[in-house]
Amino acid sequence: MPDCWLHIGAPKTGSTALERFLSGHQARLAEQGLCYPSSVMRACGHHDLAFLLGGGYPGWATPQDRGLDELLAALKVEIAAAGRPVILSSENFYLLSDPQMVARALDGIGLAPARTRVLVYLRRQDEAHLSWYNQAVKAQGYAGELEDCIAECRDLWDYDARLEAWAAVFGEGNIFVRPFDDLPGGDVRRDFLAVLGLPEAGFDLTGAPVNTALNPDLLAYQRAVNRLPLSPQEKRRHHKPLMALSRAAAGSGLFVEGPLMDGAARRDLLARYQSGNRAVARRWLGRDELFKHIASDMPQAAAHPELTPEKLAAIQGWLLARPDSRPEPPP
Repeated sequence: MPDCWLHIGAPKTGSTALERFLSGHQARLAEQGLCYPSSVMRACGHHDLAFLLGGGYPGWATPQDRGLDELLAALKVEIAAAGRPVILSSENFYLLSDPQMVARALDGIGLAPARTRVLVYLRRQDEAHLSWYNQAVKAQGYAGELEDCIAECRDLWDYDARLEAWAAVFGEGNIFVRPFDDLPGGDVRRDFLAVLGLPEAGFDLTGAPVNTALNPDLLAYQRAVNRLPLSPQEKRRHHKPLMALSRAAAGSGLFVEGPLMDGAARRDLLARYQSGNRAVARRWLGRDELFKHIASDMPQAAAHPELTPEKLAAIQGWLLARPDSRPEPPP
């Protein structure tokens, strides 16, 4: 058993669901001889460590008061008290952290990099770009178009380059690569248990998806909000009710639905990553292709969204009716 399982994401591969699962099963994990630390946990994951090991909080994140040294000191105490191997999880390790700084920090609290297993889930890049764009608009205040986001984030999904940086620090044999479309039942929680060699018995694997994508009309609405002179936190005030509306209205014909990218654009995008994907597949999976299911008949793109007065009235009506959209009453 290693000293540490470090789950680094990547973003948009079920990390939120996995972190809620892990934080909800700390006692069961302890029975299995593992520690999912509480002392540095926020929003079910260890995001503050990842942010600070990446140099600080991005503009869209909500900072907390403790500094990196204080967080590491608290984690060291908890690890020593637990006396068990540790699981740390945040997709922001992949997104923002410097692997060298992560290794140095872990070493400083007694978690040897040579005995740390780095677990990463990888999603096909067309789906990753689409999902990341949705996330950036609904939760990070991003106001650009999909094409802008793809151009700005192209390197984010260069798995060959990204994993090379982690392998150079933690060792090639300590990198565990899991293609997202290989997961049994598409469930990252089940796969995580399998990778760690844990039985499913005693773990609750029920539960609904926790991070619904906005449909194209609601994305256009949120993008308009994001152009207002508001803080990122103010801009995302309605993102949970909007996700609920996207779920509730699915199939009703009220809004435009479907992906924002057509098959030709997807194939063009994937071609840019082909050689890198093949290098990752051969290096860590012993096969030629990283992703098995690249269909020739990819879905057509959704119609261009148009925020008509009727759609705006529906959105506003939903937000006014939802209790989670209303301001907090004064204390």
